[in-house]
Amino acid sequence: MSYSVKVDYSPAYELVNSLYAFIYYKKLKPLDIKDEWVAKVKASIPEKFIVEFVDERWEVLHRIVLLITQCPRKDSVTDFLDWLEKLPPGEIFERLSPWVETIPANIGEIRDKTLSLLQLWNEYYFQHLSLDILSQLQADAALKAKRAQELSPIDLIEEVTNGIRVEPVEELKQIYVIPQYHCKPTVIHDYFKGIATYLYPVASQLNEKEIAHQNIVKLSQALSDENRLKILGFIAKHPCDLIELHKNIGLAKSTIHHHVTTLAKAGIVRRHYMGSTTVAFYSVRPSFIALLTKDLERITLSGGKKP
Repeated sequence: MSYSVKVDYSPAYELVNSLYAFIYYKKLKPLDIKDEWVAKVKASIPEKFIVEFVDERWEVLHRIVLLITQCPRKDSVTDFLDWLEKLPPGEIFERLSPWVETIPANIGEIRDKTLSLLQLWNEYYFQHLSLDILSQLQADAALKAKRAQELSPIDLIEEVTNGIRVEPVEELKQIYVIPQYHCKPTVIHDYFKGIATYLYPVASQLNEKEIAHQNIVKLSQALSDENRLKILGFIAKHPCDLIELHKNIGLAKSTIHHHVTTLAKAGIVRRHYMGSTTVAFYSVRPSFIALLTKDLERITLSGGKKP
């Protein structure tokens, strides 16, 4: 069993991702974007539209991302929105039905509402976004496409997501790997029937010494808790799931989940997925030791030299 990976880029992905970050900001915390960003964006949107934008009941990301992967022209946001507007409801159904379990009968109405929201979001926010951000996403996608020629699909995904392992299962055939900015440092991932999408965070443009500082802080903070060290030691013996950790560590399941998630987000522990967005099991990611050693050497050996 195996799957293929495609690294994809379009500003349309970030259009949707940025709206997702705005609507679900409180649930997605902690993000690199702050409360000030939300307040500033709200101030730029006419009050009559705010209620629609903050309605968490309205799904704006997952199925739209699936449509973007199929869009024949998506070099610009306008290209995608024009295509979506002209797409007959029957064709939307045909494009989604191989991958989505259930499709509402009012798919045309849902498309119209989604299109209206995306057009408004583009008008009041996204078209004013710095082009440097989009250029960075496009450049990173090009780098990851080159890495895709050097790594196996499973290793490529682990590298771009800092530790997520997508195990091959019979149904999974295709994974799209897409750079994103607004939901950093979170990985936004979704599984459909036979296809998955991974919107991975693109690192800030820093010099090597600044990156080393960030890595050391992230790793040391994750390792600075005795319970997390116990969990790490247990996982090091053999891969295990949350239930096994709960039975053997002696902490509440929610506490275990918090600690192991902290280790995973720091790139210390791998999260293994098997055909769903639920973690199947965890394993230690040995490369974090080499990374920590390398970054410590970079800091200490460089002394007081300017980066």
